[in-house]
Amino acid sequence: MYGWIRDISRVKASDLASHAGQEPLEVTSNLQQVVPNREGAPIGKDFERWIEDNSSNTETLIIGGGLAGTATAFSLSEKGLESSLLEQGSSLAPASASSNGDSRMYRKMYSSEFFSKMQSQALDRWADVEEKSGTKLLQENGLLFYGEDTGETVEGSVLGAKEVMENLGLPHKFYATGDEIADAYPALEGCRGKRYSGVCEDTAGHIRASKACQAMADAAGDKCDVKLNSKIISLDTRADGKVVAVTQDGETITADNAVIACGGWTNSVLELANLPTMDLDVWHVQWAHYEVDSDVAASIPQAFHFRKENDIDGGLYYVFPASATECIENNNGKSYVKVGVDFPTGEAISGMNSFDYEGSEEVLSLIDGWVKEHLPSVGNRIDSYCSPYTMTSDSYFIMDKVADNVAVFSGGSGRAFKFGPLLGDCMASLLTGEEAPVDLAPFSASREAVTTSTSSSQKIKDETVVVA
Repeated sequence: MYGWIRDISRVKASDLASHAGQEPLEVTSNLQQVVPNREGAPIGKDFERWIEDNSSNTETLIIGGGLAGTATAFSLSEKGLESSLLEQGSSLAPASASSNGDSRMYRKMYSSEFFSKMQSQALDRWADVEEKSGTKLLQENGLLFYGEDTGETVEGSVLGAKEVMENLGLPHKFYATGDEIADAYPALEGCRGKRYSGVCEDTAGHIRASKACQAMADAAGDKCDVKLNSKIISLDTRADGKVVAVTQDGETITADNAVIACGGWTNSVLELANLPTMDLDVWHVQWAHYEVDSDVAASIPQAFHFRKENDIDGGLYYVFPASATECIENNNGKSYVKVGVDFPTGEAISGMNSFDYEGSEEVLSLIDGWVKEHLPSVGNRIDSYCSPYTMTSDSYFIMDKVADNVAVFSGGSGRAFKFGPLLGDCMASLLTGEEAPVDLAPFSASREAVTTSTSSSQKIKDETVVVA
């Protein structure tokens, strides 16, 4: 009803502006042009036809236009299955969500053989996306893990990654001291004299994040109907086996299945459908761009630094090379590198209603200090961002059915992007009943980490996590 009234209001406001010649002083004198008289049929007679005109049917309704949503649409399209993808933002991977941006890391260098092998599968599927979309998305530029012996963290560890690379026979280089790291990477002169070690995977690199989401939607072609600015206000899993969604604009979509893939908004959508919610936290995670001379930028590696936690400093920092930054134009011979942290700003929150995109000045100061110490040739910070990470308490994703015709992907935990189209294949298998390409048991929606209420930020500190 509200959608219908908004539609009428939008049409009449447009007509009035046209009659008034876009002149505010002419609005009153032209009101009679758009106000109906009392003769004839009431306007409500058109309501039923309006509902029909704004209703559609699809095989799979996908809620969320980020990585998981677009990957699912891509995988379903390869099976000849249709989908409607609803994104509340004005673009796929909107800036308000977690899949937005220039770059995400990909690597086989893990402290977990399971995820290292999973990345190998995912790289094959990324190649399929690149071929079918005609878009280059992955750039091989190597990745260095370096720093202190912290033990296992949400991103693994230097020594843990080295062990897995050795066990799987994957090519890598090991640096036993901070001096060896500084010799190999002059931009990291701050390592000299430190009790550091490092391991490098030359075949790692970065993925063009926002472009990847668009590429997967493009590759899905006419099998996927992308609907932007489409916020769900109702989701009904009916007794007849259908799923019915209504958007804020009054559109009704009826589907055989639904995939909920909307990150920090997951529980809000589950509540709309009267389905059980999950133990998910949303972290505020910060990053920024720094100016650097182009000749210096060429020597800055893609790297992840590990140091011990200290108060609000979670100890995990990363840098992307200048080649991974496309959103800022080269200016006066300058390039730009992206530097960020992989720990939360303040306390985790339960949803997106109170998310603060401004972030914390204290954490920005930590990032500035890290740059000064580890990248002494890098210049000023030119911007800053705060992005939502949807976290489970064990840092494993959720990929599971929560009703006969509803599947959920959530809890990307800041590291799902690199698996991209492989996650779409997993979600598609939940709907089709086909065998999943990886073991989905660790990603169950009924596991203790998802059904208990311990905050993820606390539990990750309490447990050994080796999944990054």
